[in-house]
Amino acid sequence: MTENKPTQTERLPTGVSGLDTILRGGLVKGGVYMILGMPGAGKTILGNQVCFHHVRTGGRALYVTLLAESHTRMIGNLRSMSFFEPSRIPDSLAYLSAYSVLEEGGLEALFELIRKEVRAHGASLLILDGLVAAEEVAPTERAFKKFIHGLQVMTGMIGCTTLMLTTGGGKGLKAEHTMVDGLLVLRERTFGVRAMRELTIRKFRGSAHLRGQHGFDITDEGIVVHPRLETLMEDISPDRPTDQRHAFGIPGLDDMLRGGVFQGSSTMLFGSPGSGKTLLGVHFLAEGARKGERGHYFAFYDSPRRTCEQAASVNLRLEPFIEQGLLELSFRPPVENGLDAIGSELLSLIRERGIRRLFVDGFDALKKAVVHPPRITRFMAALVNECRARGVTLLFSVETESLFGLELKFPLRGISMICENILFLRCAEVGATMRRFISVLKLRTSAHDPHLREFLIQGTGLEVGAPIEDAQLLMSGLALASKPSRKSHKFRLKRRGK
Repeated sequence: MTENKPTQTERLPTGVSGLDTILRGGLVKGGVYMILGMPGAGKTILGNQVCFHHVRTGGRALYVTLLAESHTRMIGNLRSMSFFEPSRIPDSLAYLSAYSVLEEGGLEALFELIRKEVRAHGASLLILDGLVAAEEVAPTERAFKKFIHGLQVMTGMIGCTTLMLTTGGGKGLKAEHTMVDGLLVLRERTFGVRAMRELTIRKFRGSAHLRGQHGFDITDEGIVVHPRLETLMEDISPDRPTDQRHAFGIPGLDDMLRGGVFQGSSTMLFGSPGSGKTLLGVHFLAEGARKGERGHYFAFYDSPRRTCEQAASVNLRLEPFIEQGLLELSFRPPVENGLDAIGSELLSLIRERGIRRLFVDGFDALKKAVVHPPRITRFMAALVNECRARGVTLLFSVETESLFGLELKFPLRGISMICENILFLRCAEVGATMRRFISVLKLRTSAHDPHLREFLIQGTGLEVGAPIEDAQLLMSGLALASKPSRKSHKFRLKRRGK
């Protein structure tokens, strides 16, 4: 044979969403990779998905099975996948059952069959599905290692990238795992009643890759991998500091903020249920749309239709902005969302959709999507830094743990590195009436109005009123008059201009 092995800088993209990102471009051409996973982990789907992408881009693939399952049954299970193209079979993609050859002639006969068929088909991609069957018939461990080595030499000589799919037999690291160029592990784990699929690159020789566990799903599109947001920070410098402000478009509030929050900053809307967090965030997006800035509402609790109805109730029509493409509304019910899938969506919005304002409504839903609680702080820090680097102004809503009380707790640690600005909203009991108020707890690098002001939600729109006087404990939601008397407590607003 004449050696035709590509240099290690040449890549073979898998075409699997997210996987090529983790592999920094794909598999190294001519390499031999092992994919481990228990039955049902998605190995066969992954192998076929890589094959169809490869032949679609002009390559030729050979799929060899060592399983008792017929090709008819396997292909029948793939027909619902969008990547499946029967017209590619058998010209560009050939399927070969080697189960009987393995049983009758052992590893040597299997090796000769694969060598012959790879050359005859001109394959640049080889999938060997069911490697555990070859391991079971091997007379010794050394014989099995010799078989793996032989495949490496043969496919390496002709530049054929090889994927070997196996359950891995027993647990732990095995000798053949150290022989291959890469080791990808697929598994499903349960957390309480939830089941999560995870992919880990245990080894990837000759190239950097994103380490750690990454979530993935099996969908109608095939395997979809969701790299952890914390690992995707690019080496980019933040936009130059700017004095540009992003206003809310709400009378009184923009005055409190001296014109608005800075572009590229992150703002927490921290408040009790019913205090107006969602309407405040949506108004912020609508104000940006009025100025030609594209915004996105990333919601967990309100559908787009309901959001438009709520906005209309305060004289805010979102439909024109949506029709112009300046405002996008997305909705994912807070059921069994995976944090990595959410991170992939958010990153796509920031990097590909060209949005300038982003409102993530429902921090509680993000917390519920986390299976490793300490991750939530790192996830939010990565999201904030990504937005800051690309000049995207981020708002996210956080609900207080209690409606009333003297103690307030932030829902996560490291709050100072996550958000530059904090707006606090609350309902307060004043006499026999519930009133809303808003205050600026934090506005980094800028002066702001320290007063507590009434927040009015009316049919004519949102408005922030004058400073509140002669009341105590408003932050607790239980307002008292400054000067108690035998008469009922008074709650007074200082009128504008007086």
